[in-house]
Amino acid sequence: MLDTPYIKPLLKENRPIWIMGVHDVLSAKIAEKAGYDAVGVQSLQMGFVNGQPDTGVIPPTELLDTVRKIRRSIDLPIMIDFEQGFGDVYAAVHWLHEFERAGASALHIDDCGMLYKCVFCPPHVPTLETMESTAEKIRALVGERFNEDFMIFGRASSYACTAFQSEDERRADWVRRSLAYKEAGSDAIFAIAPSIEHAEYFRSQIEGPMVIIRTLGTTMKKKEDRLEYDNRLMEASVDDLFKLGYQLQCEPSTLLGVAANTMMKAALRERKSGRMIDLEEEHGNLYDILNNWMNVPEVLRIRETYCDR
Repeated sequence: MLDTPYIKPLLKENRPIWIMGVHDVLSAKIAEKAGYDAVGVQSLQMGFVNGQPDTGVIPPTELLDTVRKIRRSIDLPIMIDFEQGFGDVYAAVHWLHEFERAGASALHIDDCGMLYKCVFCPPHVPTLETMESTAEKIRALVGERFNEDFMIFGRASSYACTAFQSEDERRADWVRRSLAYKEAGSDAIFAIAPSIEHAEYFRSQIEGPMVIIRTLGTTMKKKEDRLEYDNRLMEASVDDLFKLGYQLQCEPSTLLGVAANTMMKAALRERKSGRMIDLEEEHGNLYDILNNWMNVPEVLRIRETYCDR
């Protein structure tokens, strides 16, 4: 097992901890080189790269394999999307230990109910798991983790659920659940805040570290088929959100969305012109680019050290 770096010690530095979403070794290396503090592997990315919506069809073994590959390739902490714990309390502990052995550093567990588990995949989550069942899993995860530095983030999904009739009802449910998850031992509360006003209110209700999430391309555009954030929240910098009291900030799908869009544009451009050379002017020599991200120096070192020819 490789040495695992953790997020928890970074909190002592009293600065924003920026967790960039990744989906494979390449994107993780890019995030590390760009200077992010940690990487996050969420169910949204795992579904995307497998051509599936984020509805729980990708098994935890797929995520586990991705974490192992990333762990042996970068030195940053890895946060994972633990969804609802992948089963009952025992199953949650089983998968916790598997991910700890694989080199994960933190997880967030939510209470989204069936049938729809993704807050961006319409229709929104119609139900939630019971607060008690999620709190039980959090207590078990905290009690059974191998290392105290492995962080558990509890996430109330009240703002992804369509069951509430009013904002007051929804807000009260979020506070009730978040306080319960904090009492169960969560190291930080993970907030889905649709606006700056929500972020400020959530912060006023919870003591201790908090995580906030924003997703590229979800600025409010009067669409009712997905969760969206208001402009002020999306325009806020990581420093702005830190001043609001959010020590950890998660950005799940930026790199993957940009990569997919860039690849599509490049493919269409070459298909239209029929000339591969058109892309080289903008993107450079393929081998030079790949050498930056593949472990070529290590291959050369081993060959030169141990091979006579």
